[in-house]
Amino acid sequence: MTFRRMAFQIFKANLRRYLLFFLCSSFTIMIFFTFATLSNNPDFMDSYKVNGMISGNLYAPTLILKVFAVLFLFYAQTAFVKFRKSDYGLFMVLGMTHHNIRKMLLFENSMIAVASILTGLGLGTIFSGIFYGIVSLIVDVRDISFRLTMESYKNTVIFFVVIYIVVIASSLVLTLRYSIVNLLKESRTADRSLIHGNVPGIIGIVLIAIAVWDWLSLTAGQSNLVLRSLFICFVGVYLVMSSLSDWISLALKQFSKNNHKNMLFVSDIRYSFGQSKIVLFLITILVTFSLMLSSLVLFLTIDTLNMATRQNPNQIAYAEVFGKNHIPQETLDQITDHGDTPLSSHQVLEYMDLHPFKVFSDQNLNTITGSHYKVEQGHFLNLSLYDQSEGYQGEIPDMPTYDLDSPAGKKTLVSQGVISKMLFNRIPIVSNGLYVVLNEQDYIALKPANIKKIGHIHLLNFENWKKTAELDAKLNAALVKYNKQNTESWYGNDRQDAAAFQTQSRIATYTQLKQAGEFGVMLFAFVGLLFFLSSGVLLHFRILTDWEREKIKFRKLKRIGITSKEAAKIIAKPFRLLFFFPYILGIVLSTFYFVYAVKIEAGKIIEPLNEVLLVGGIYLGFQLLFYLIYIRRYTHRMLAEIGLES
Repeated sequence: MTFRRMAFQIFKANLRRYLLFFLCSSFTIMIFFTFATLSNNPDFMDSYKVNGMISGNLYAPTLILKVFAVLFLFYAQTAFVKFRKSDYGLFMVLGMTHHNIRKMLLFENSMIAVASILTGLGLGTIFSGIFYGIVSLIVDVRDISFRLTMESYKNTVIFFVVIYIVVIASSLVLTLRYSIVNLLKESRTADRSLIHGNVPGIIGIVLIAIAVWDWLSLTAGQSNLVLRSLFICFVGVYLVMSSLSDWISLALKQFSKNNHKNMLFVSDIRYSFGQSKIVLFLITILVTFSLMLSSLVLFLTIDTLNMATRQNPNQIAYAEVFGKNHIPQETLDQITDHGDTPLSSHQVLEYMDLHPFKVFSDQNLNTITGSHYKVEQGHFLNLSLYDQSEGYQGEIPDMPTYDLDSPAGKKTLVSQGVISKMLFNRIPIVSNGLYVVLNEQDYIALKPANIKKIGHIHLLNFENWKKTAELDAKLNAALVKYNKQNTESWYGNDRQDAAAFQTQSRIATYTQLKQAGEFGVMLFAFVGLLFFLSSGVLLHFRILTDWEREKIKFRKLKRIGITSKEAAKIIAKPFRLLFFFPYILGIVLSTFYFVYAVKIEAGKIIEPLNEVLLVGGIYLGFQLLFYLIYIRRYTHRMLAEIGLES
C-alpha cells in the first residue's frame, strides 16, 4: 500500500472525528461569505442609497466573526492533534518517521481546509441570496440589486486560507517535539500548565479590581477606554481560572463535613478544569463581547421611538437658503393638505448663514421654539443642538468671543454662556457649523450686509407624525424638482445636493433607526447562533479528548462496586462547571460593562439592565437545554460502554 493510499484510508477511518470540525468550519465560512456579499455590495454600502446606520451594522459582527474564526480554528486544530497523538505514536512504532507523520497531518488538514472552504463558499452562494431576501424584508432596498462579487469570494478565500496555513504550520512545527513514548501516553496525560497554584489567582483578582476601578472612573466621552479595561479584566480572569480548581479543592477540604464524598469530584475538577481553562476562557471572551453588542442593538431598537422624538422636536423641517428649497406656498399647501394626517402648525425661523456660523435672533428663536433666552447687547449665546437632559455629554465648542462684521464696523461680542438643547431638528444644510444667538438689536444691525445670506427654517407639525412618511417623501421630491429647475447645483453632484437640502423628519429618523435596529438584531442572531453551536462543538472536542481516560476510570470504579446512579452523578458534577461557568461569567462581565457605559453616555440606569439580562437569559436557557441533552447522551453512552447501563 502506498503512503498516499494509506493516508487516505486513515483519513476515511477518522472522518467521524473530523465531521463536526468540518461542518462548523463550513458554517463559519458560509456566514462570513454571506456578510461579505453585503459589505462588498457597492450599492448597499452607498450612504446615498442605504443609510449608514444600517450598513454600519455589518462592521461589528464581521469583526466578531473574524476573531471567532481564528480562535475556533486554532483551538479545534489543537484538540484534534491531541486526539490523534496516540495514533501517531502507534504509527511511529510501526516504522513511520517524523516526516511521514508531518505528511499525513498536512494531507488530512489540507483536505479538511479545502473541503470546508469549497463547501462554505457553495452554501454561502446559495444562502446569501436567501439572506438578502430576509434583509430586503427589513430594510428598504428597492433600488439595490443582489450581487455576488468576485471581491466577496476573494476576501473570504484569502482570510481563511491564511488562517488554515498558520494553523497547519503551527501543528507541523510541534511535530518536531514528538517522541513515541510521549505520544502513546498522550491520551492519559494531562496538559502541563505553567500557570497554577493560588498566587496567580490572587494576582488575577487584583487585576480584575483594577479593571473595575478603571471602568467605574469612566467619564463621558471616554467610552473608547473600554478595551483597556476589558484587556486588564480578561488577563485577571484567565489567572483566576488558572487557580480556580485549586481554590475549589481547598474550599471543599476546609468546609465540607464529608470530604471523602468529594474526593472524586476534586480529582475530576482539577484535571478537567485545568485541561479546559483555555476553551472556557475563549468562550467567556466570545460570550462577553457577543452579549454586549447584542444588548446594545436590542437596547437601541427598543428605544427607537424615544430617540426619534428626542432628535426631532418638529415632525418635518427643512431650510430655505441661498435660493434653494424656495418652493411656492401653493406647492407646499398642495402637499400638506392632501396627506394622511392634517397639518397642525407651520412656523418659520429666520437665520443668517455666515459660514461656519448660523446666526439667530433671541426674540425670533423664543417666539418660534417657545424658549425664554435673553441675550444682552454686546453678548451672544453659543447654541448646541443636543439635549444634555437626555443624556448627551459630548464636548461643546468653547467660544469666548465672536467677531461681528456689521456695517458700522467690526465688533467683538462676549459669550454669555452655552445652550445645549434640541430646539429644532438638525437639518443637514444647517447642521454643518456653529450656532450663535444674538440680541435682537445686534441681529438687525448685522442684517443689511448679509441680506442674501438670510435663510428660513420651516418647522411643520401634524396631528399624527407616524402618518407623515408619504408627506415627507412628496415634499422631498418637490424640493429636488424645484432646485433642479430653478437653481444651479451646489456641490456639482445631484445626489449630494439632494442629501444636503433634504428635509429632516421624525418619521424618517424613526424608520432608519427601526430598520437599523432590526437589521442589527438579525445579524447578531446569526452570529449568536454560530457562536452557540460552535461553543458547543468546542466543549465537545474538549470532552472527546478525555473519552478513553474517563472510560478507563469508570471501569476501575465499577470493579470496586460503583452503581450506575453514582456514576451518573460523578459524570454530571464537573460538566456543570464546564458548561455554565463561562456563560455566567460572560453575563456578569457584559452586564457590568454595558450597563455602566449606557448609564454614562445616555443617562440610563435601569433600562439597559433589562436588555442585557434578557439576552443573557436567552443564551443561558439555550445552554441549559444543550447541557441536559448532552449530559444525558454522554452518560448513557459511557454507562453502556463500561457495562453499567440500567
